[in-house]
Amino acid sequence: MIIIEETEEDKNRIAVPDEDSFEEEELTSEEAKYRSAAELRDSLVCVERYEQGVRTLLDAADLFDGISTYKDSAKQAADCRKKAEAYEKKGREKAYQAAVKLCDAAVTKMDYRTAISELERFADYKDSAERIEQCKKQIVRQETKAAWKNRIIAFIIIVVMAVCIWGVFSLIMQ
Repeated sequence: MIIIEETEEDKNRIAVPDEDSFEEEELTSEEAKYRSAAELRDSLVCVERYEQGVRTLLDAADLFDGISTYKDSAKQAADCRKKAEAYEKKGREKAYQAAVKLCDAAVTKMDYRTAISELERFADYKDSAERIEQCKKQIVRQETKAAWKNRIIAFIIIVVMAVCIWGVFSLIMQ
């Protein structure tokens, strides 16, 4: 006869049922919609851009509104709208500050174009419109500088070629 002693670890272990033992619970239409809206609301952590987060919260609020008489759906809808408003304020300011940093750190035309595209997301916020114009002026300034540089290089090449041709002709004429 074999005696197996139960260890402390065995006593604390939680029994995990097999997947087969889970039965699909039958959900009412309202409960399914409620859970769907709650999952949408809770999926906010996966969102990177604040605009999408606001849209997610407003979509969840709309889903809760669709079943406003079920459980606390009306309260959940109002909470989602309130949270969307706060999320937009916070997200817009954070995105604006990041765009300002891009604008301030810009060196190349591509940097300025990236800053412009970020600032255009909220062109009516604070001084975004002025910053967009500043970035555009910097792009024009860089393009003008590059054009003058190319003209000078072309002029130097023409002068060097003219001197070479003159040198060749002066050797031939001698």
